[in-house]
Amino acid sequence: MEPLFPIADIQGDILVGLPKRHEHLMFFEVIDVAAFKEFLERLDITSMQDCLRFRDEIAAQKQVGNALIPTPGLNIAFTAAGLVRIGVSQVSGATGIDAFKGGMASRQAVLNDPPASSWRSLRPSKRLHGVFIVTGATHAEVANVMSLRLAPPGANGWRLIDEEVGQVRPEPVLGHEHFGYADGVSQPGIRGRIAETVALNPGLKDSNGQDSEPDQAAPGQDVLWPGEFVFGYPAQNPGAASFPEKGPERTPPIPFMLNGSFLVIRRLAQLVPEFNASVKKASQSLPASSDQADPDLLGAQLVGRWKSGAALIQAPTRDNRALGDNTPDANKFEFGGDREGLICPWAAHIRKTYPRDDVRHDTSPRRRMWTGRRRSPRPIACCGAGSRSVLS
Repeated sequence: MEPLFPIADIQGDILVGLPKRHEHLMFFEVIDVAAFKEFLERLDITSMQDCLRFRDEIAAQKQVGNALIPTPGLNIAFTAAGLVRIGVSQVSGATGIDAFKGGMASRQAVLNDPPASSWRSLRPSKRLHGVFIVTGATHAEVANVMSLRLAPPGANGWRLIDEEVGQVRPEPVLGHEHFGYADGVSQPGIRGRIAETVALNPGLKDSNGQDSEPDQAAPGQDVLWPGEFVFGYPAQNPGAASFPEKGPERTPPIPFMLNGSFLVIRRLAQLVPEFNASVKKASQSLPASSDQADPDLLGAQLVGRWKSGAALIQAPTRDNRALGDNTPDANKFEFGGDREGLICPWAAHIRKTYPRDDVRHDTSPRRRMWTGRRRSPRPIACCGAGSRSVLS
């Protein structure tokens, strides 16, 4: 049986997203341990249960209009130094979490990052103990969460070190990342129950209400074991013949991390005009032919999707909004019929990050472009804030 989640104990944004249009990251130092622990005891953290309620309220509101509803959110994550600071004694002896204990700067060579001395913010510091993640539908709502739940900092035992502020892009590019491509289209579903008889991501039903694809939350959306994302639950089995086969339980490195996850925060520069100029230049340099890629097509070949979110494998030569983001067929595809990479290149972003039914060293095409089932499990990379979570 799939696990039953303690939805009041798992923070939002691990298994169910925090609905937000504005976000404020507040990086802090614990200056008074006793006061901070007392503050934590009464701190109103946004749970998975809250996010499920927000999701239902948003769905109901969409039936009657487009007005935003309040979705105040607050999560917290700790660095390794922060956990030690508040008395979690097992951190230093825990195994398998060297990257977390060392921090991002210690992995500069692996990540090909610039020297930490050149970072614009959050340079390595033993005084960085954690981050508050404050979210809401509006900036005013975020400000309310900060004033009602976090202030005054000094009296609550913490001090602000740094902060980052962000918001979603406005219409008509809402939901698109800065290069213009629809974002978050291919998120996996999660196995598990939110009540005794209620699945977090029920499988697909046929027209008679019978199970047709129990391992798909939506067409093309695989349902994965939750241990891929949160400690204390079974994960995928990398040696299994199919996705549904349960793998080993992901035991938390220290008990404090039960029902939590790792959170990675990286500050990246996105060179949008430079990307567009390079795509245009590359397109112009290609020899003229019947299948020459214009800049829009070449960009889609680099990403694997058109800016609408339509997969290149389904729309090989031009964008098709009927197959784009928020449509039933946005993920209803495989790569088995294009194993030579003639439609969607091997180097395309979505094909590298989620190879679907590609088989290593096998370029023999299959007949069908989508079956709704996977032959073998694929590694999935995901990061999110955790209940009692940790910050790398």
